[in-house]
Amino acid sequence: MNTEPPEGDDLQRMLVSMKQHVLERATPHRTRRRFRPGIALGVVGLLAIGTATGAVALSLSQQDEQPVAAPTQTQQPVPAPSATTPTSAPITEKPTPRPSPTPVRNVTPTIPTDCRALVPAADYDRLFGTTPLVQIKPELPNTPQEYRELGTSSDEADLRCLWRDPQADITGIEITAGVWTPQKIADNLAIIRGEGGTCSERDGGTFCQTVSVVEPYGVDRAYTYYTRGDGWVVIDQTNVPTDNLLGALIGTIWGD
Repeated sequence: MNTEPPEGDDLQRMLVSMKQHVLERATPHRTRRRFRPGIALGVVGLLAIGTATGAVALSLSQQDEQPVAAPTQTQQPVPAPSATTPTSAPITEKPTPRPSPTPVRNVTPTIPTDCRALVPAADYDRLFGTTPLVQIKPELPNTPQEYRELGTSSDEADLRCLWRDPQADITGIEITAGVWTPQKIADNLAIIRGEGGTCSERDGGTFCQTVSVVEPYGVDRAYTYYTRGDGWVVIDQTNVPTDNLLGALIGTIWGD
């Protein structure tokens, strides 16, 4: 046997052969593996479950690390007004003021024949108290003689009444009422205005009044004249205050 080490070409061939042998042993053989569909799907599912579990775990870990913000209150949306719901108060036009109708007043007078019937019974004591009454016209059986001539004068009055204390000088109330023609009434109004009387339309008729001071007594005398239609009434009062005496007379004579 030749025990001499190879030299030259033999040595080169031996080295190449040894190198190839070493490389073949070091390189693993690749074998084809066949995957079954069930196994593949199971692997994919496990991978998906693992991925989701990891995401949840990651999310929980992030929530633990970051502070949780306080929940904000959400305002409920205001429903929009429907087509039938007015969005503002209805606009109403201001009503045009209309003048109140003038009440129809009776122009036909009714003159009582009794002085006590000139005012309602409930108002008699308030207006005249206990002052003695003398009915001058129409005359009564108890009319004093000194007043009978006044009753027969041509004053054309239907009723003439006098409330006066016999012991008083000029203090008292005299009321005269009657029915005249329109011309007679117009003439009387002209006389009153000519003497400084103030006239105005009132209570459906014409109201006139003069106020003077009676000398030497220094007391007031009020002369009040009222006419409506063809009726008239006069209040001649001296040093005696009254409260709506004319209103009571109008209610009796004209029925207001």
